Amino acid sequence: MTFKAAYKVTAVLAALATFGALNAQAQTAPETAPPAAAAPAQAAPADASNPAKDFIRQAFLANEFGIAAAQVAIAKAQSPATKAAAQSVLNDGMKVRQDMITAIQGSTSDMHFDQSWDADYKAKLADLQTAADADFDQKFAATEGQILTQAASAASAYAATGGDAAVKTFAAGAQPIFQADAAKLAATAG
Repeated sequence: MTFKAAYKVTAVLAALATFGALNAQAQTAPETAPPAAAAPAQAAPADASNPAKDFIRQAFLANEFGIAAAQVAIAKAQSPATKAAAQSVLNDGMKVRQDMITAIQGSTSDMHFDQSWDADYKAKLADLQTAADADFDQKFAATEGQILTQAASAASAYAATGGDAAVKTFAAGAQPIFQADAAKLAATAG
């Protein structure tokens, strides 16, 4: 059991290190680069045999996107309210990341999944990076708010019906965080 948990932790930490490098790379990309082509989303197929893994993958991608987008917003946002909401998304994203690691460690399910962003996430981040300053705050609030609302909905559904106890506990804790951050972003847009 210790070996299995250590393997899961190693895989998660490697994935988080990769995403940290992706986030750093996204931050250093020139802001004048053309936005990525808006290709249709190419989400990885859901694993019907492992709903816990499918949910964790969805939550992982949404959370890591939120962290990257918040970092861009902290640098580019014009409004102090948007910068504050972005800082909250970033802080909460780091907490959710830690809680996710704990859930994966305690999970009885196979948690190996593709951590690559699909074309939709890549295009959304590129769109935020290249957004005109005057449009940025609204674009960030709308984009990140939508992703957080979807993540909150997925967490709520898994918390209600999920079978993996560790993942269910994570979902129940992550849902109000995702929902609160979505509400903060909605308030900055209004």
